[in-house]
Amino acid sequence: QKDAARFPVFDLILLGTGPDGHTASLFPGHALLSEDDRWVAYIEDSPKPPPRRITLTYPVINHAARVVFVATGEGKQDTLREILDEPEKGLPSARVRPVNPGHLYWFTDDAATSKVVYSKSQFKL
Repeated sequence: QKDAARFPVFDLILLGTGPDGHTASLFPGHALLSEDDRWVAYIEDSPKPPPRRITLTYPVINHAARVVFVATGEGKQDTLREILDEPEKGLPSARVRPVNPGHLYWFTDDAATSKVVYSKSQFKL
């Protein structure tokens, strides 16, 4: 990885996604979505409580060896459809794209992915 000396490389980062498509404390439309230098950033105006938080930034998240999302339930149907089928819309969770040789995994249930067209596969050890 060309930036491996610049950013830490975690073996695994475990994430969730909110109903608005946010992940970590990276919210739609927020300036932190463009952060490309700092490893960790603070946010004082979170649209979801608590208003003051800290978060890993995309450069750190996207340099992990493996990034895993867990999303379950009917409440995630529309969000997962947009993240997985329309990543060009740029929801924060859709911007998680580990650089080579990193891998991205989604662990979901059928309720959460009932509207998703993106191909699914069973996880096998």
